[in-house]
This record gives sequence, C-alpha cells and structure tokens, in this order.
Amino acid sequence: MPIEKNIPVHRLLISYLKSGFEILDRQTQEEIVSFLKESQEPGGGFIDRAAFPDLYYSLFGSWLAQATGQSSILASLQSFIEKQNPQKLGVVEQMALTLIRSDLDETTGKQSIPGLLMLLFRQGKNIHLSYRFFLFTLVADAVGKSKSLYYFLARIALLFYRTKNDFPCSLQAAFVFARKKLGLRFGKAQARLYEFSLKSGGFKAFQPVKNGDMLSTGVALFALAETKTDLRLLKPANLGFIQQNYSNGAFLSGDGDETRDLEYTFYGLLALGSLVKN
Repeated sequence: MPIEKNIPVHRLLISYLKSGFEILDRQTQEEIVSFLKESQEPGGGFIDRAAFPDLYYSLFGSWLAQATGQSSILASLQSFIEKQNPQKLGVVEQMALTLIRSDLDETTGKQSIPGLLMLLFRQGKNIHLSYRFFLFTLVADAVGKSKSLYYFLARIALLFYRTKNDFPCSLQAAFVFARKKLGLRFGKAQARLYEFSLKSGGFKAFQPVKNGDMLSTGVALFALAETKTDLRLLKPANLGFIQQNYSNGAFLSGDGDETRDLEYTFYGLLALGSLVKN
C-alpha cells in the first residue's frame, strides 16, 4: 500500500471541517462565524480561555476561518502572525506558527526535515511520542523539504511501535491515522480505537471513563472515517452527542464544562464532517 502524501494532513482536516460546516443550517452557520469573530482580538490573534491572544488557539481559528470562507478574519490574523518571533516560542507555538504561515503566505519557505526533527525532540520532550509524530507530520507535510526520507524512517519506526492498554483515545486515533498514512496495516489498531465508542454517543478519553468528550469524538471519528470504517451504526448516537454539545456558535468539551472555545468548536465540526464524509 503506497504512502499517502499528496494532500497535506492539515488541508485534509480543513476539508472535513468544511463538510461539517456546510451541512448545518444557515442560522447555525452564522452563529459559528459570529463566534469566530468574537474570538479574534483587535490585533488579529485568537484568544485562549483566559482571553489572551494565543498561537495555539490561532491555529484553530485559522483552520475554522478557512473552512467557513472568512477571508477578512484571515487578513486580520496575518498582521498578528507577522509580529511573532519564533525564537521566543515553545515547540507547540512554533509549529502552530509554521502551519498558519504556510496557509497565509504562499512565499513561506520550505524547512529541512532534520531541522524540524531536532526542534521537536529537543524542545518537545514532554509531549507524548505519538502526539509528537502527529504534530510533526502536520508541519512536515506543509513545509518539509525532501519528505521521502522522513516517511521511510517513520514507516520503519511504526512497524515496531505498539500502543499500550492505557493509551488515551486521542493518541490511539493518531496512531491509526499514522499507520494508514504510511501504508501500514491498521486493522487491529482501528478495532481498538472503535472500543472507545459509547452506545449513548461520543467517544471516551480512556477505557475506564463512562462519558464521552468532544476531543476524543472528533479525532476518533476522523481516524475511522479516513480508514474507511463503516460508521452508519455510530451516526445516530454521535450526531445526538454533537448536537447536545452545541451552544450558540460553538461546541463544548462534552465533559460538563460550559466554556465555549475554538478548540472544541474545531473538534465538533471535525466530528460532524467525519460522519458526513463517511
């Protein structure tokens, strides 16, 4: 099975968001766009839960703005991005900045794969290996030079890597998608991911947990949709879970927290788009 590297992963995510957004009625679409605009501060950055401009949240804002066709929001975001100094940022913020720039500025230069790997493993030691791999894949797909060597090495690494029983749903989903992306067999990992689903709707973060959450639901449904899982039996309950956690232009975390933010709005539309595309 060939390695799938034609469509950058983050562009694939945006296409799922767009599918989820387009199936909504006009009023709900307008509410989401209004929430997007409310979440952008005057300087162009998107705010976090503490109402401060944040690159991590700006990445979600950028993807949501692209999926919903908001060019004016993106133009304002550009001014915020131009003021950022990568030297003063952590690894997650640096990679978020790189991804945003790759979409907003067509002249963004390519970066070497070894240089990106050094950044990720030198500064991202506290980030789980599977998440580091997924985060790196997003950036490498967008701006990496000579990606063939990276895919070759990653394929070898994943041939011998096995998930553990205490893996959270989100990392299991990243593992499933990574194996599919690199042309490896993913049947067993896919079946294990399916075990996180709840009959009442949604996916739970860990096996002992009884309630679903939007992050787990979004990434799990995306990974399952991308690996051609038949989601018809899951659709009614998951659509109900998604609808229950919609609130005035945003999607909630699903775990009882009523805070509206961009991150869970991203996961909500990703979940909805995954069900639509499947």
